[in-house]
Amino acid sequence: MHKRVFAAGVLVALAVSACGGSGTTSITPDAANAAQDLTKSVARAAATTAPTNAVSNPGFETGSLSPWTSCGSASNVAVTTAQAHSGTYSVLLGSTTTPEVNGTAGVCQTVTVPASGTLSFWVYEGTTDTISYVDQEADVESTSGTVLTQLYKEAGTTNGWEEKSFSLSSYAGQTVRLYFGVKGNGYSKDYVYEYLDDVSLTGTATASPSPTPTASASSSPTSSPTSSPTSSPTSSPTTAPTATPTPAYACNNAGFVTDQNEFAAGSISADQLVDVCGQVTQVLAKKTTSSGTHGYFYVSIAGSASPGTIEIVSNLTAMAEASTDDPPSTWPWVALGDYVYVQGRYYYDSSSSQGIDWTEDDTDSNWEHTGYVVVCNSSGTSCSKYW
Repeated sequence: MHKRVFAAGVLVALAVSACGGSGTTSITPDAANAAQDLTKSVARAAATTAPTNAVSNPGFETGSLSPWTSCGSASNVAVTTAQAHSGTYSVLLGSTTTPEVNGTAGVCQTVTVPASGTLSFWVYEGTTDTISYVDQEADVESTSGTVLTQLYKEAGTTNGWEEKSFSLSSYAGQTVRLYFGVKGNGYSKDYVYEYLDDVSLTGTATASPSPTPTASASSSPTSSPTSSPTSSPTSSPTTAPTATPTPAYACNNAGFVTDQNEFAAGSISADQLVDVCGQVTQVLAKKTTSSGTHGYFYVSIAGSASPGTIEIVSNLTAMAEASTDDPPSTWPWVALGDYVYVQGRYYYDSSSSQGIDWTEDDTDSNWEHTGYVVVCNSSGTSCSKYW
């Protein structure tokens, strides 16, 4: 292609020289168009690259673990056809029958996190035990196995497949290990399990920068430009930074962090009334317990203890009974990336069992505050207050 364009240019130049007499040789329209076509071809070759999954064998459809590894202390890990969110296979962690796993049963895979990486996966969970003794969880670990962030931890029974999604953008460009697993103490009368399928880690599609366009030559160019271009544009566009929204409601994250540290140190033990705000990092499916049906979501709190988020518990049963300001009856009514304000009862049973109930007065007569949740868009505007 390059040789043909060059040859065409030479032939045109010779033709001009033979016919034009003593005039100044100029760039012909054909040569200029050929150069433009070449530039366009380069631009098309640098087309946008669609995001790809950083996880290999994401649905275990090879019928085996590799390149996943069994990385728990127990051997209760098996690729199975008993359940599958899509395709034929999934992996079973733990056991669907008694006794429960004794230790941890999990799978791991080392990945490089793409820019704006989002991790999503599907689980099918079940247990007859409580969070005090068992859990299903997912973690981001270092390549040596140190937990960097615990994405979630629960003792759940989903009665079907449930999708979970988390932002890993803070690890962009880093090589980390993804861990999915269950934990138990081997109790003979209980069980805990988790099927895992369709694990995806993708980032924002990135486009190769387009080549700097060259100026199109005119059919009869002058020997010098008619005017010299200015060295800088008349105005420099600025990119508006993403700022933390100006609080429209009470927000005292620093006070919450102080309470959290004092709970951990044992200097306080009574539940605290707190006002927090932050971005929603995770939304879980609703669950029914002895105290009613609840919805759960997590909020990022700067300065709080690892993993830096706090669980918000919403009593959906109580909200359905509210006469005014009750949220929509269909859960979830809060989404990943929303900016929220929460006033509620901060309880701390342990570092792995803590959260904020904002409708606790409906289930605990000893707590006088109703609390509220304000759900805004990611910019902290267009807010709706519930209770």
